[in-house]
Amino acid sequence: MFERASLRYAVIVALLIGLLVPTALVLLYDAQKTRRTALEDLKRDLVRTTEVMSLSLAEPVWQVSPDLAEPMIKAQFDDPRFVSVVVREPSNVAPFQELRRKLAANEPDLTLSESRPVLRDGRKIAELTVEMSAAPLLETKQAEMLRTLWRSFLTLTLSSALILWVMQRRVLQPMTQMTQAAEALAAGQLQQPLKLGGSDEIARVGQAMEHMRQSLLQAFDALREHANTLEEQVEQRTAELTTSNADLTQALANLKTAQHELVESEKLASLGRLVAGVAHELNTPLGNSLTVVSSLEDRYKQLDEMLANNTPMRRSVLEDLVRDTRRGQDILQRNVQKAADLVRDFKRVAIDQTTDSRRDFELDRVIEDVLVMVEPSFKHTPFLIKTELTRGIAMSSYPGSLGQVLTNLLINALVHGFEGREQGQVLVRCMYGSSGEEVELSVEDDGRGMDESVRRRIFDPFFTTKLGTGGSGLGMHIVHNIVTHVLGGQIEVISSVGQGTRMVMRLPLNAPQRSGGSEDALH
Repeated sequence: MFERASLRYAVIVALLIGLLVPTALVLLYDAQKTRRTALEDLKRDLVRTTEVMSLSLAEPVWQVSPDLAEPMIKAQFDDPRFVSVVVREPSNVAPFQELRRKLAANEPDLTLSESRPVLRDGRKIAELTVEMSAAPLLETKQAEMLRTLWRSFLTLTLSSALILWVMQRRVLQPMTQMTQAAEALAAGQLQQPLKLGGSDEIARVGQAMEHMRQSLLQAFDALREHANTLEEQVEQRTAELTTSNADLTQALANLKTAQHELVESEKLASLGRLVAGVAHELNTPLGNSLTVVSSLEDRYKQLDEMLANNTPMRRSVLEDLVRDTRRGQDILQRNVQKAADLVRDFKRVAIDQTTDSRRDFELDRVIEDVLVMVEPSFKHTPFLIKTELTRGIAMSSYPGSLGQVLTNLLINALVHGFEGREQGQVLVRCMYGSSGEEVELSVEDDGRGMDESVRRRIFDPFFTTKLGTGGSGLGMHIVHNIVTHVLGGQIEVISSVGQGTRMVMRLPLNAPQRSGGSEDALH
């Protein structure tokens, strides 16, 4: 009952607020304004009346005739605003003339007084004090405001009754019918038509609901007609979706296989660059060793010929042979040791990158092993590699993955960072992190840098600035995946055009245990 009558209550409240509140505010404003105006008028009339009376009473006071002054004072009391008039002579304690009216309890704040000397030939002969009150005028205004309030209340009552009657006839009853019809529609009772008379807005809403009822009937009939073929259509669409899903699954599998092959190709290409560098580095010590062996072979051939021909042999010849042999042995030992060191370093790096097993290691040693493999790529260029390594940082992680990351970053700096440059350097730095549980490894170059659009996309797969010239776009993508998924760290790129590039990696000293998800992340 309350919910259905809420519109009626809302209209009543709106009428009350719309009529009573503005009327009350207007009456309050009028009361304040009337009070202020009455006091202003009272003050003006008080000053004027006091001035006139001081002039009129000069002669009666001079002649010491209170009877002559009394009619003049009483005449003023015809005005209900007058409260008192007092005339005092300076030499007498008793007033010369005094007339007062009883003051109501609420009138003191509405009463004003004015005093003025009574002069005769410029000499003060008495003091006139007049008090006037604005209460009579305000009482009249308040009575008028009360009548206005009653008229407003009567108007509100009549208006509310009329509006509610009109609402009941033209709004509430039709809306009740539409509510019943809507409930019937919600319950599925579509056979009963909705009939509303009139042509107003509510009637048009009723007509729209009737059209909706008829449309629902037609729609249900159409649904019943298609119900027999719906199952067949569903089976057909299900078969099509199954076929499409199988095709998509196969395409996804092919895509993962291709991506895996590309990643493995990138790894093998990185290892191939290391092989080329090591082969180039081995060429020098092995060539030196071959030269020494050839020289010693010539000297020993001479010795064999002298022995075969029984040629007399001087002591100096043997001493020269021994000295050359020892010198050749020293040169051979140094060059063979250098070749052995290169092979050992390459073997360790290659095993780490191919097996990628977890082990304990010192970070500076792994970095130096990787630099030995990468430095041949920088050897015949004007670009230098410098290091600032904190010694003794022990890690339990994956040195092969770390080496691949470092190799990719150094080659990336050489190929992209120094393009078009005549000189430059790469600084590899490692140190403990602020927490003591991580290490900060950075590769910084002073090359050409990159703009913001390239920096944002540098880790995206297949994104490269060398498209069509040998760039696969997977190098930095592999770096990001290895750092975040395998080594359990973070990598940040700091770069701007012309200011070089700084790759900062923050890696935990103890890498997280690798799961199947980490292996998939690399692909």
